[in-house]
Amino acid sequence: MTLGFPNQARNIDEDADLIRFSGHDGVMEIRFLMELPALEKMAGTNSMALNAYLTTFDQRREQIQSIANRVYKRSRKSLIRLSVTDL
Repeated sequence: MTLGFPNQARNIDEDADLIRFSGHDGVMEIRFLMELPALEKMAGTNSMALNAYLTTFDQRREQIQSIANRVYKRSRKSLIRLSVTDL
């Protein structure tokens, strides 16, 4: 089964250095935490301004959701942390 991402909301957690977003497997919500270093690697940079992380996430949303789906299929957990090693 492929995850759905009907809710386009995402937010940045500055203290934890990650972006939070969610997907759905049927009626079950799957929460994702994407580490900022993973997003930096996707963007080809070592650091960004906070608002640039959200812009970069939005620009690469399709790729990020594909990665999230792949990682979810392996673990089937309701909370998944995406890191550089998942790219």
